[in-house]
Amino acid sequence: MKSFALKTRFGLYAAALATIGVAAAMLAVRPIIRRLQLEDLKKQLTEEAGEFFRDLRSFPQAPKDTSKPVPDDLIPISLRGKYLELLGKNGKVLNIRNLRGQRLSTLNLKDGFSEISLKSTPAGGGPGLVLRKAIVGTFRDRDYTLYIGSRLGTIEAMQDDLTEAMLWIVPTTAVLVFGCGWLLGRRALRPVSVLTSAAEHIDINHPDERLPLTAAKDEIFRLTEVLNRSFDRLQSAYAAAARFSADASHQLKTPITVLRAGLDGLRSDHTLTPGQRTEVDMLLKQTRRLTTLVEDLLLLAQADAGRLQLEFTTVDLAALTRAMLDDLEILCESRGLTLISETPETLCATGDSRRIAVILQNLSENAVKYAGDGGTVKISCATAGGMPCVSVANTGSPIPEESRARLFERFHRASVGENIRGHGLGLNIAKTLATAQGGDVSLTRSDGEWTEFRLVLPAPAPPPAA
Repeated sequence: MKSFALKTRFGLYAAALATIGVAAAMLAVRPIIRRLQLEDLKKQLTEEAGEFFRDLRSFPQAPKDTSKPVPDDLIPISLRGKYLELLGKNGKVLNIRNLRGQRLSTLNLKDGFSEISLKSTPAGGGPGLVLRKAIVGTFRDRDYTLYIGSRLGTIEAMQDDLTEAMLWIVPTTAVLVFGCGWLLGRRALRPVSVLTSAAEHIDINHPDERLPLTAAKDEIFRLTEVLNRSFDRLQSAYAAAARFSADASHQLKTPITVLRAGLDGLRSDHTLTPGQRTEVDMLLKQTRRLTTLVEDLLLLAQADAGRLQLEFTTVDLAALTRAMLDDLEILCESRGLTLISETPETLCATGDSRRIAVILQNLSENAVKYAGDGGTVKISCATAGGMPCVSVANTGSPIPEESRARLFERFHRASVGENIRGHGLGLNIAKTLATAQGGDVSLTRSDGEWTEFRLVLPAPAPPPAA
């Protein structure tokens, strides 16, 4: 049930409740109708018995001796189609009708009414006997004892009809109520759908958008107000964090630049001992790493604050890739890696060439770090789905499945790279810059042979028709 939509669950709950209610009502009505029909039948038999006794007392043709047989013409017409057995003095049978050799007086029936089963030949005169349910009333007047029975076929047929009706009404009611409940649930949840659509547009690129307030000041209205106030607080906190990150990164650039210049000057001092020179070189290396980290954080802070400046032009993606290959070849040689490149003569895309170079640099350096000793790095340019793209692949251990969903998060590093230096910002920066230019960076493959990332950028707009 949890996997169904809320409007579907609303319809199912309504259908279940309606089905239970209708079924319970019909199950309660069946015995009530049967009891009322039996009471009417008992009343009718009682009246007919009283009429018969009055006829025996008042008709001149009626025998005065209660031991004499009663002729059929004294039997009221209303009783001639019913089971009848009349006993006189000393239990002598004075008249018997429709019983076909059976005797009601031998059944030890109590005074009043009893339900019994009588044997009867089947319709059409076929072989065997069938049992028919009947109700028999025992009446006494002077020396007479009268048994009158009536078949319950009509009453039982009514019960069967009610059962059949229930088998039709219950599922029909369930379907109708489910449909109505589904429609009502959909109508009631329409404001929630509107809020969901509006909430999907509130992101880092549109932090000022808010959820629309409903006209009716109901629960949805109050919920929307609460959510909008929460979005206001989140936007304020996010803006403050972005400003702090940008300001801190900007303020750090100056002292780091001064520190780096001072270390460069100190390194050129010829009076340094070899040990001191090694220590200065190590400090310079750490300063360069710190400079790179600050620049990355400043770039991300600008992107978060929406102040990332881009200059869109038509860029030759193949030429940018070949320019990057010069530095990449040196990195590969220093680690004993094989570099394979496949670039066409030209491959045009739309974007900021400076930012695209940063993306390619991050992806290539990432490939070199994780290629493994004696591995291979492969760079290729092509067109996929009408869009220019660059694929950067490397050999080495595949990225664990559980790490792929968080691969582009800031400061996240897959477990395959525990012993490799880095801050976990390269892929996030690459994806952020690509998205800002209308493109994307994605992991397209990671198995025992290759791990491949792909940069996709928009193609240039076609020239206007002459």
